[in-house]
Amino acid sequence: MNIIEVIKNTLDNIFGFMKINPNYEINGKDDGVFEVKIQGNNLNFLIGHQGQSLDALQSILHLTVLRQAGEQVTVLIDINGYKDQRAEKIQNMAKSYIDRVRFFQKDVELPPMDPWERRQIHMFVSEYDDVVSESVGEGRERRVTLKPKK
Repeated sequence: MNIIEVIKNTLDNIFGFMKINPNYEINGKDDGVFEVKIQGNNLNFLIGHQGQSLDALQSILHLTVLRQAGEQVTVLIDINGYKDQRAEKIQNMAKSYIDRVRFFQKDVELPPMDPWERRQIHMFVSEYDDVVSESVGEGRERRVTLKPKK
């Protein structure tokens, strides 16, 4: 069974159990990343508080693909554009912290974030010549520190 079939069958089973029928599209990339875009009404419960349910669904799909297809892949899920909206908020927050680093010329530690959010920060900060980012900490306390470039 190929990876897209595993993802599709898993989603169909989960959605069937929940008695919901959202539309979704699965796109695979060459780098082992599979994007699932889910659209529908009243799906906020699939996102959960601060995206926790969404993260759990991604983990379920990742582990199911690993077990059934034997491949290590990344599954990214977006529900009704939540990730795009979240990325915009993260970039706005990063801009505020970048301004603080520039003004005070001191390191600034951001709050703990999940890997996807930290990656968004790192990608956004990489566009600036005078500020660098670094992930620090472990587990749920892992966060990004912004520093003036020396």
